[in-house]
Amino acid sequence: MAKKRITYLLLVLAVLLLMGSAVGSTRAALTYYSENYMAEITVSQIGVSLLENGEVVSSRDYNRNEWKVNTNRGGSSVNGALLLNMLGPEEKLALNKEYEEKLTVRNSGSIDEYVRVRIYRYWMKDGKKITTLSPDLIDLNLVNEEVWVKSPNETAECTELFYKGILVSGAESEAFADTIRIDGSVAAEAKVERNGDTITTTYKYDGVEFHVDVEVDAVQTHNAQDAIKSAWGVDASSLGIL
Repeated sequence: MAKKRITYLLLVLAVLLLMGSAVGSTRAALTYYSENYMAEITVSQIGVSLLENGEVVSSRDYNRNEWKVNTNRGGSSVNGALLLNMLGPEEKLALNKEYEEKLTVRNSGSIDEYVRVRIYRYWMKDGKKITTLSPDLIDLNLVNEEVWVKSPNETAECTELFYKGILVSGAESEAFADTIRIDGSVAAEAKVERNGDTITTTYKYDGVEFHVDVEVDAVQTHNAQDAIKSAWGVDASSLGIL
């Protein structure tokens, strides 16, 4: 009888050990998957936003294997619009007048990054680019040149700037521009016609539109020298931006 009792107790003990093993495996599995899930939702994300006079014009943020773009034109637009509030209601553009145009960049991602800005200035009329008017007549005043390094490869139409150092997650850069002014010499060339007592002045560039486009992109800080060279084609060390 004693022998049977011992066998029974051993059997019960064996079952308890198996149950304990199963519970342990289950907990290990839950912990394993939990760690993977946490890693997925906190994965490093790069993102960048362009701000005009304190308001976000456009942002591009990488989230869960896709880019999300938001602009002041609406979510369906790829590009935001600058200078929407440059003039007041019924106000007409005044030549040689400085208008506020403070442009900054915000790191809207979850990781630190290096930032580049490309500024395009040009003239249009009837849907076509006017090449006889200089982009310099669109005077976007660049500032903080000690932290915004100008590329040596700039052209008359495109100015390329690199932020010096790392823009940490959530931080906003110093402004790279603060005002915009249209040079009055754009109205210098005019044809004057007299018809009796009527004098008609026709400006050569009457009806032209000025355009300012700004592109902002970012590169991760990991292996930065090679990443910047690959993405932007410049030597970060020689530019002094690292």
